[in-house]
This record gives sequence, C-alpha cells and structure tokens, in this order.
Amino acid sequence: MRSQSTPGPFLRPVRVTITIPYNAYQALIERSNHQGRSLSNLAAYLIETSLQALHPHEHLQSRSETTDVFQRRN
Repeated sequence: MRSQSTPGPFLRPVRVTITIPYNAYQALIERSNHQGRSLSNLAAYLIETSLQALHPHEHLQSRSETTDVFQRRN
C-alpha cells in the first residue's frame, strides 16, 4: 500500500476534517454563497493558494514532477 505522503502518478483529493472558529466558518459560508461554489471547493482553493504564496517554488516543482510522471505514462 502506498504511503499517503508519497505521490503517485495520479493524485487524488484527500478528505480531511478540521475545526475552525465559528467566525471563519461564517465568512467561508458567505463567500462560497457569493461566489456560487461549494464550501469544500472554496476551502481547498484558499488552502492551496495560501500554500503557493508561502512556498511558490516547492509547489511548482511538485506539480511539474507530477506532470512529468503523467506524461511519461501516456
């Protein structure tokens, strides 16, 4: 069985459960309604863009490595 931290050729979304302050939850609900997207989709987008902003080279490198593996398999 592959470790969850070891990326394979096809990365699947992973379900997680987190606890956030009520005010943050309300802000997410309002923003997701305003944008017409699900709460889950908005939360995933905000987390991913925050990680990209903190470490842009690491994120781009891991994406390109995944793309390279995908292209080699096709």
